[in-house]
Amino acid sequence: MPESKSSFFAIFSDIHANIDALAAVLADIEQFPVKGMFCLGDTVGYGPAPALCVQRVMDICAITVLGNHEAMLFVAEKILDEDWDITISKPILLAADQLSKKQNEWLRSQPFRADVDPLALSHASLNEPPEFHYIVEEKDAQAHFAAQKTFISFNGHTHVPAIWEESASSNFSGFHATDKPVRLNPAKRYSINVGSVGQPRDGDPRASYALYDFENRILLHRRVAYDLSLARARFKKAGLPMRNSSRLGKGE
Repeated sequence: MPESKSSFFAIFSDIHANIDALAAVLADIEQFPVKGMFCLGDTVGYGPAPALCVQRVMDICAITVLGNHEAMLFVAEKILDEDWDITISKPILLAADQLSKKQNEWLRSQPFRADVDPLALSHASLNEPPEFHYIVEEKDAQAHFAAQKTFISFNGHTHVPAIWEESASSNFSGFHATDKPVRLNPAKRYSINVGSVGQPRDGDPRASYALYDFENRILLHRRVAYDLSLARARFKKAGLPMRNSSRLGKGE
C-alpha cells in the first residue's frame, strides 16, 4: 500500500460491457483514498451488459472520453451493411438495443480528449484522437508526445498496461507496467496505458486499471481478479459469440 498521505485519482478504460470486471475494479478502488474517477472509453462492445456499464460510468466518473467502440455505436446501422466481424458487430448491435435515449445522448456528448492540467485523457493516441491510433512502437509514442502538452497523459485502447517515457533529449522508452508503485520523474514526460477492465490482452485475465497521485507523482497499476464463470454465463445468456467469452480467461 502506498504512503497513507497519498490521495489518488482512479483511471480506467476498455470496460467493454463486462459488468463483473467493472464491479470488481470499483470494489478494489474503495480501499484507496480516491477523490475522483476518469473513464477512457470503450465502455461498450464485446460484452453483454453495455447499459449497466454505461450507467455506472455516468454515475461515478468526473470525466469520460469516447472510445472507438462508442464511435462504432453511433453508426450501428452501417454494421448491418458492412463486413464487420461478428465478435465486434453483435455486441455493438446489442448496445444499440440496450442503451436508453439518455445514455446514448450522454455518450454522444463526451469528447475525444480531455485536458486537466497536469494531465491529458484520451482513449488512444493524442495524435488525431478521432482516428484512434495505437501507441505500440516508438514512432507511435513520438507522434503522441508531439500532441501532448501536459506532464502526463492516460490512455487505453491496446488493452495492455504500459508506461511510455519521454526524456529531455526527446528519447522515448516503453515499459510493460507492473503492480509496483512508481514515482514519476518531474524532468521527464509520461504516457500511461491503464490496460483494460473488461478484456485484458497481456496474458493476464485480471482486470486492469491505474491510480495516480498528482501531488506525489505516484503511479500505481492495479490488477483485480473477478468471477470469470459468472461473466461467461452473462455472455452466453446474451447470445454473444463464444470467442468473446472464451478469451476472458486467457487474457487475450
